[in-house]
Amino acid sequence: MLAFAEPLSLIPTKGFSFKNSKVLNWAYCDSSKPGRSTTSERWVLHSTMEYARSVIARTGVGKLSIETLNEVAEEMFQEFQDLGLGVSKPFFSKAHRWGSAFPAESRAKEEKCLWEREKRLAICGDFCVSPSVEGAICSGLAAASKLVEILSCL
Repeated sequence: MLAFAEPLSLIPTKGFSFKNSKVLNWAYCDSSKPGRSTTSERWVLHSTMEYARSVIARTGVGKLSIETLNEVAEEMFQEFQDLGLGVSKPFFSKAHRWGSAFPAESRAKEEKCLWEREKRLAICGDFCVSPSVEGAICSGLAAASKLVEILSCL
């Protein structure tokens, strides 16, 4: 997460995906969510799977040191700054260990959720489709659709 004292006015949107970046996959202006503080502008950056794997390859799967987390935060900020949109230095920057946030394979690529009709149980999440907010939403919608289908038969 990055926090800036002033709004990043040259960025015309509050969320976007990166194409052709080896470090960043997605960015979202956390401050634009309803009910969030307006004293600063905060951005959440998500890395690519490749970048996450490279950090894990360098450091192992254990808890990361503060120094390594600071390096990751700086590398991700540099990539964000390289957009050329006049992004100033944030007054706050923090990376956290995402651990297994990138599943090796999607668990329910066809159905988009795990579904047990007999038990009337739907399990959804980004791990079912793709490791992203969009994957989680798509999976949630698929699970809701399965449950609506079952309920309409009652």
